[in-house]
Amino acid sequence: MVNEEKPSSHHADVVESTSESTPAEGSNTAPSVSSEDANEQIVQHLQTTGEEVGLTWRTWMAAAGMCMCYNTYLFTLLIPPTILSYINAELGPDPRYTWITISWNLGGAMFVTIGGRLSDIFGRRYFFLTGSGLLIIGSIVSATGQSISQMIAGGTIFGAGSGFLEMSFGAVQEIAPSRYRAVTIGLFDASSIIAQIMPLIAWVIIRDTHNWRVCYYMMIGFQAFNFLFLFFFYNPPKFSDIQAEHGKTKTQILKDFDYLGLFLFVAGCTLFIVGLSWGGTLYPWTSAAAIAPIVIGLLTLVALGFYEAYANLKEPLFPPRLFKAVRHFTMPLIVMAVAGMQYYSNATLWTRLSQLLYAGDEVSKRLYAEAMPLGTILGGIVVAFSKKIGHQRWQVFFAVALQTSCAGAMSTATMDNAVKSIILTVIISMTSSLVILNGMVLVGFGIVYQEDIGTAAGLAGTSRLLAGAVATAIFSNVTNSKYSATLPGRVTESVASFNLPTDIVKRLIIAAAAGTSAAYQSIPGITPDIEAAATLANKESDLTGAHLSYQVALPFGLAGCIAAVFIPSVDTRKYTKRTVAPQRADKKALKDQKAEVV
Repeated sequence: MVNEEKPSSHHADVVESTSESTPAEGSNTAPSVSSEDANEQIVQHLQTTGEEVGLTWRTWMAAAGMCMCYNTYLFTLLIPPTILSYINAELGPDPRYTWITISWNLGGAMFVTIGGRLSDIFGRRYFFLTGSGLLIIGSIVSATGQSISQMIAGGTIFGAGSGFLEMSFGAVQEIAPSRYRAVTIGLFDASSIIAQIMPLIAWVIIRDTHNWRVCYYMMIGFQAFNFLFLFFFYNPPKFSDIQAEHGKTKTQILKDFDYLGLFLFVAGCTLFIVGLSWGGTLYPWTSAAAIAPIVIGLLTLVALGFYEAYANLKEPLFPPRLFKAVRHFTMPLIVMAVAGMQYYSNATLWTRLSQLLYAGDEVSKRLYAEAMPLGTILGGIVVAFSKKIGHQRWQVFFAVALQTSCAGAMSTATMDNAVKSIILTVIISMTSSLVILNGMVLVGFGIVYQEDIGTAAGLAGTSRLLAGAVATAIFSNVTNSKYSATLPGRVTESVASFNLPTDIVKRLIIAAAAGTSAAYQSIPGITPDIEAAATLANKESDLTGAHLSYQVALPFGLAGCIAAVFIPSVDTRKYTKRTVAPQRADKKALKDQKAEVV
């Protein structure tokens, strides 16, 4: 993991078995190997790494801890957007209030990869405890917030802590025997039903208490319990165990660490996400304030890639050996990014469509919003049977194809058929989950050294979040642009029979865009029939914008299908009885048991 080129370590470069010479220590270059050779090395490593401790009660408790980590960080992702308007109403109005949630995306995208890499090196226990502790602090900061700035600070802390906890996607795979990885990660995702219903519960809390802070107090309680649970029941290998394999002290590792790569990664992600968030909200997309951060951030990330690949680094932030396994690692990463684009963009579109077209009151709005979480839970249940189904390449391919087909079908959504739209949305969400979770398992089985699983899962999380941010920006912009271009004509056509003056029609267009009763009532001579006609035109215009967005999503789905064809299915020899990172007490018990036998 750490000294990948050291001949005396099992971390020796993957070319060792296929080349007569081994690169010098610290070298960051390695000859390419064939997919078959890489697969054989992965199989060999999985069959010799870890211990056969089985599914002990400590394994179950550690897995439960990972499920709680997943739910805990989802709390911070799902609840704040639900109560944003209430927060802004009390502490604002402030145009920056959306940064309460944007800051989560920024922190989460960065810290999931940073935490994954560092925990591969130093051990995961204290990174998880740090992430859990940060969420408690973020909830306290937010619950006591007296300004939008303080709430943004709370959201930023949430992002950092959640990034560490999102490492659970990798950690949950290494704490159970390899043969149970698919079922473990499937049930792990299905357990998120606790967090997925939280937006509805948060709304009920606010309705009954008229106090949005109660939602944060609720989070504090769950997060505190999660911290204690991790403290007592999650004890994976620590640094001394890892050091025995790579032979470096903490001082040596810190001295050799890739600080420039870390800076480039943080700077690139920050600029890229900030630019996407500013575009179309604080600044027009054509402005330098929106374009410059995106371009500079993207170029910085590209420069990071070249730097990691060709610089002579002893402790690279992103070990190039991961990306050399193109079919086993890079292709699943690409497919997961595409699935993330479809999921996050559909989440944005569905919330907008369901609330405007189908929901009649606040309760129905919250219930319609649960269509996406329902699909996610169903996807996790299906993935639990992924190993039995086999042929993971085709599982992923058909999931992406079905996801793309349903996105295309959503471009025919109508206002009078909510059931059709709900079913299609559930399927899109379910197939997104199928691709992402299967992709996580494929990535876990696609790296030569299992000690890299934190970095691999972190990169998968970052790529998915960045792709989701791009997709949200693209589809929101497409929807808004088409809506703005369509609305004037639709309103004019809809109210033509009333023979209204031109200036009144113009004011109706503005009122329709605002969508409030107050905006309509400010227009002289307004009648219920005129208001109804303009409201219908507004809904039709919004639907037209959504139709175009779903059509724009089709090429991305096609790209995902093509990438999925190149993914190899899991070699059944990788389903070993070995646990890559057994709990320390389990490993000690096994060692004592072997000593007694001897």
